Amino acid sequence: MQRRLTVFFASTAVWASSLLAFQYAVAQTGKSLIGTWHLTSLTVLKSGSPVEVLGEHPEGQLVFGEDGRYTLIAVRANLPKLASGDRLSATTEESKLILQGSVAHFGTYVVDPSTRRIEFHIKKGNFPNWDDEIQARPFVIEDDRLTYITPGSFGYGASTAVWQRATERR
Repeated sequence: MQRRLTVFFASTAVWASSLLAFQYAVAQTGKSLIGTWHLTSLTVLKSGSPVEVLGEHPEGQLVFGEDGRYTLIAVRANLPKLASGDRLSATTEESKLILQGSVAHFGTYVVDPSTRRIEFHIKKGNFPNWDDEIQARPFVIEDDRLTYITPGSFGYGASTAVWQRATERR
């Protein structure tokens, strides 16, 4: 009798953990991404320490549409105003600070729930080296927080982007 109870509880535990893992995997789908997300942080590891690529309080928005299209923009909170007030007359230094303080691209996306990866089919962006690329990024959604790893483009290797689901208009 003791052995049967042990087998019963062990098989129940395996079944329950399988069910939880299945529910978790199902939650990580393209439909779970649809909507608007606000940037929380964008960090890279530099010499073993996390560094905020766009400063301490970056701002950004990532929109996943039901039609498979997305738009992403992330900017440093303290981008400089242009002294001339004319974007076509920005100084070299102003242009450099703005380019280094922003990430933007758009295109289409596909989600592979079996590998928990978002494939960004980047059409265009402010980092032209990514134009027409397909980039797969592992992701996880926990509650209303989306986290994914993006390939190295900041000179230090891969970065971690954290987004919070928008629940109200800002």
